[in-house]
Amino acid sequence: MSDQNKPVNYAAELNREMEILDYKSMMQQKFKEGEVKGRNEGKEEGREETTLEILRNMIQYGHSEDEALIQMGIPEGQWESLKEKLK
Repeated sequence: MSDQNKPVNYAAELNREMEILDYKSMMQQKFKEGEVKGRNEGKEEGREETTLEILRNMIQYGHSEDEALIQMGIPEGQWESLKEKLK
């Protein structure tokens, strides 16, 4: 039997097309989620770099590390981490 004479299973073809569309939709959603996550991580890294730059400037102009951290309103729990990165 040639391909032209085979009975067409429209339900199976429709199901396959739906699976492909679902897959593409899922992949687009995951891509968007990854973009958002990457942007957020980049913003957080940028904030930290800005904070470190300000702290370095404050220390350069005569503030102690602790004074600078207090004036910037940085929680004490983050002080040690930032002090390590300042060096």
